[in-house]
Amino acid sequence: MLSHSDILRHINTGDIIIDPLEPQNIGPDSIDIRLGSKLLVARKTGKIIDPRKDIEMEFDQHDISSGPYAIKPGDFVLATTIERIGLSNNITGQLEGRSSVGRLGIVVHMTAGLIHAGWGYRQPATLTLELSSVNPNPVYLYEGMKIAQMSFVKLTNPAEIGYDDNVHSKYSNQQGPLPSRINRDHTARK
Repeated sequence: MLSHSDILRHINTGDIIIDPLEPQNIGPDSIDIRLGSKLLVARKTGKIIDPRKDIEMEFDQHDISSGPYAIKPGDFVLATTIERIGLSNNITGQLEGRSSVGRLGIVVHMTAGLIHAGWGYRQPATLTLELSSVNPNPVYLYEGMKIAQMSFVKLTNPAEIGYDDNVHSKYSNQQGPLPSRINRDHTARK
């Protein structure tokens, strides 16, 4: 795992791209990532979601640039980051919640914490966060709040094919929150 000085060195060599970079957000072994303004809040429809078909989830769009969104108990929210990330084929990233956010009962990602080598390297891309709340009370989400932290690991050998170069990658170049594209998995159609 990369330390503060390693993260800065890899930013300087271009192996890690963080745009915009706020140097004060780099900690001893991670960088704080901020919440962007675009949210997709899942609607409760009662419909069964079939991952083998076009995803039928319905979302309400929210823009929190003019004011906070109150995430309610049980909400499922796809959010975006302010930072656009790019990783060379030598580096992988790990997204985690921040302790201060977790203590509010906010879960930052369901299972998608790994940022693959080669992600956003051609064109830095935002990350989609899968937010939910286990707090029994609503909690405000503000644009720009430090919502997560990202750590980095140098691979023992570079990935032969980075994320953006893989023809099966479904989220390359994303610039806002994107719903699931699991129906595009080549194995999901069997």
